[in-house]
Amino acid sequence: MANNTQEIKDSKAGLAAHIIGSLAFLAIGICLLLLDTNMIAKIVYSFSVLTIGVLFICFGAYYMIKYFFNHEFARITHYGFTMGVILVIIGAVVIFKADTISGFIDAGVCLIGVVLGAVMLQQSFALFHIQRGTWFLSLLFGLAAIGASIYFLLQPYKFFEGDLLGCIYLIAMGAVSLFSLLLMVIGLNDHKKDSDRRYRRNVEDSPISGNDNVDDYIFEDEPVVLSKETVKEEPQPGDDALFEE
Repeated sequence: MANNTQEIKDSKAGLAAHIIGSLAFLAIGICLLLLDTNMIAKIVYSFSVLTIGVLFICFGAYYMIKYFFNHEFARITHYGFTMGVILVIIGAVVIFKADTISGFIDAGVCLIGVVLGAVMLQQSFALFHIQRGTWFLSLLFGLAAIGASIYFLLQPYKFFEGDLLGCIYLIAMGAVSLFSLLLMVIGLNDHKKDSDRRYRRNVEDSPISGNDNVDDYIFEDEPVVLSKETVKEEPQPGDDALFEE
């Protein structure tokens, strides 16, 4: 079958991180619009670093546990355990250096925005691979997200001062990221349905798809070839053939 009908596999850890990041952007942007900016800034700078550190540790532990439970150690090219160790170390450093790292929260927001934009670009490539027209929307969202994130990163920009432009960026980033994920889910679902329909159609069109469609030639009698048996007669005593040369 064609390559666009092959099974598309997803990563549960990556999907969870994508959803959490998108919801966090959306929630923080809405809270900055509706609630007290100083309170939101204090909460973010105090607890966001600790939360990020804990998330790194959790994902690292997940990769290490999965490495053993899935017997990935039997395959040399799988580095799940190494990735898990790196994530745990990063999480521990983030927690113990929270006061220092909190000064880079705004830059971290921009970097996360770049990552979400890259994820949207990857989703557009996947949608293009399975021939879904919505790939172009994910491509535009990804390029716009990366461009806006780089713009704010170069300022540098303070997102938690309640500025309207920063709120719009956070809300738009979270919304388009979730919308791109929804397009991906719909595209994969339609792709699966199309693959199932093609499979059933191929089975129905095949020469032998059931007992009723078996060709009649299977039951035809095999041709019988009649051959005349030649009997050699031996000469009898007193027959003249005994003296023939």
